[in-house]
Amino acid sequence: MKIIMVIFLLFYISTSAAGANTDLELKTLGRSLANYRLCSDISVELDDKAMFNYYSEMYNDGLLKVAAYSQSGAEMVNKELQMSALKLAKIDRASLGGLCLSRFDLLSRKMQENKLVEK
Repeated sequence: MKIIMVIFLLFYISTSAAGANTDLELKTLGRSLANYRLCSDISVELDDKAMFNYYSEMYNDGLLKVAAYSQSGAEMVNKELQMSALKLAKIDRASLGGLCLSRFDLLSRKMQENKLVEK
């Protein structure tokens, strides 16, 4: 009987922890999507095609992840995306552009430039 109870408790704890992580993952994905979309927009303003390609791919890959979630999960991602987009809109665009450029490392730039040449 004790073994069954221990197994049940371990299963309950693991599923509870998984649910909490899922909420955090959904919110993180929403924030990431907001960042990717903003950096994509900024790359258009900077006329940086490689950076645009990179952030657009990241955004589209994130949207594919959202499609795999339940409706309530997708709604949580969308809500977090909207809230993050509003917060990011209050930050100086030039500062955000610098941040987007700094996160777009040289290796990623070279890979994106190669992709653009192939097209």
